[in-house]
Amino acid sequence: MHKRLLFLLAAILAPLWASAQLYSYGLTAGAHVAQVEVDPFSIDPNQPLETVSFTATGGYHAGIYARLGAGLIYLQPQIWYTELNQDITYSDGSGATTTVPWTLRRLDVPLEVGVKMGPLLILAAPVWSLPIAQVSNVQTITVASGTWGGQVGVGVKFGPVQLTARYEGSLAPFADQIQIGGASYATDGRISQLITSVSLKL
Repeated sequence: MHKRLLFLLAAILAPLWASAQLYSYGLTAGAHVAQVEVDPFSIDPNQPLETVSFTATGGYHAGIYARLGAGLIYLQPQIWYTELNQDITYSDGSGATTTVPWTLRRLDVPLEVGVKMGPLLILAAPVWSLPIAQVSNVQTITVASGTWGGQVGVGVKFGPVQLTARYEGSLAPFADQIQIGGASYATDGRISQLITSVSLKL
């Protein structure tokens, strides 16, 4: 009788336990190192080449995630608030340079798909990014409203904690051009990033 009761309880609880293992959610945060490249050009071919360069000074993200796992494969959509900090340096070709700070704030939505092998995992994610604001002494920065990028990375999971390192590259331009001193400078449309993050299951 007791064995039958235990078997019945196990049959009832097993699907619930499995469902709990399949679905989870939690918090995530991390650090970014980003680089924006701008093609150098000259207004007058007879004059020295003018250049604009972006130098990463750091960045971070914080957000939430939901995870659905099925054996080796898992799906983990996330929502991040991301802030990227850059220094924009302009050289007019005569040796004079001007440096101004630029901060881009945006909403990122990575749709992460991964393969988990024990504590190790490999991931890939299309990521949709919506610029929220830009703070800069640059006169204007033209920012597209919602673009797609891609991420690839690796990670390791220790119980409720997951550490990941990923590379992100742009699939569409975030900034079409910038204006400094009344002149427009075309960018090549790439914001490449190295991202480290930690996720905590709640």
